[in-house]
Amino acid sequence: MNKSEKISTLICVLKKVIESKRREAYKFIEYSDLCKVEAITVELDTSSKFDQKLEADYYSPIDLYVANTKELNKLIGESYNSTLGNLLLLGYVSAAESYIRALIRELVNSDEYIKLLVSEKNVSFAAAIHHKREILPDALLEDFSLASPYNVFETLKDLVGLKGPRPKPLVLPSSEFRKVCELRHCCVHRFGNLGSKNAIRLGLHTHSDHLESTISLSRTDIEEIAFIVDNFVKSLNNYLFKFVLERSVKNKDDEGKPLYEDNWLWDYELDKSRFTKYYRIFNTNNDVVKSMSIDQCYQKFCDNNKVAKEQNLPPRKSKSKMALSNKVL
Repeated sequence: MNKSEKISTLICVLKKVIESKRREAYKFIEYSDLCKVEAITVELDTSSKFDQKLEADYYSPIDLYVANTKELNKLIGESYNSTLGNLLLLGYVSAAESYIRALIRELVNSDEYIKLLVSEKNVSFAAAIHHKREILPDALLEDFSLASPYNVFETLKDLVGLKGPRPKPLVLPSSEFRKVCELRHCCVHRFGNLGSKNAIRLGLHTHSDHLESTISLSRTDIEEIAFIVDNFVKSLNNYLFKFVLERSVKNKDDEGKPLYEDNWLWDYELDKSRFTKYYRIFNTNNDVVKSMSIDQCYQKFCDNNKVAKEQNLPPRKSKSKMALSNKVL
């Protein structure tokens, strides 16, 4: 037997041994065990997966959003690929959702009417026991999904008192944000494949040929998505700042009853403490373009609202008319 024949014989013997071992192993396996499953030997300790919260400087909800998106932007580098793009898409929508939760928390803590509005809402017993007072409003949102414009506006109606149809300044930003949310839904629930419901919401006439196709986002696509989310969040931030402040100026519910204990005094020193509560919730110091200063903002607030407020006041009686009225009485 030459060397080649010996090697061939050895290979045949090894194949038989391997097949025998395989058959022996299969004797102890159920027919349904088509995948090899490794045993779990270590429990996942989820409590160790979170950073310990440290006391830090206050950041407005919009500044937290800016900080979060800056971290995401760092990932759009030379090593970018479509899988990373899908993850970034999830990150940008998550940053927007986190902003809305933080904003509602701050408004509940700072605005007396909103605090009254949510006073009869239920929170879990665990949240009531373990949450610090300043973050207890977060528990109001535990059962809310904010990953779509519709859900966002319904939540704002319920917890902030927003009324009526979608505000005109937010129609286009929310319409574009809705598209981003549909793409996110594909990534979260279908690993990037386009489902029929998503296609219908995005426009079946332009998406029917792409049913069950996998999303593929270029770097340019991700930059566009980041812009759309940014535009929606900042437009919402500006609108709600105006809405909440103008409601406090009007200071009347639908029945003419006051919503707030105090009215604005239209003097910066007298209004400073109250105005600061709102300004610090909505202003940004971390964005590329920072907010105007608080005194500039207050002056514009007065210019836009003081005259309108005074025009709605009942006309004052002159002293002569008042004296005549007293004589008649």
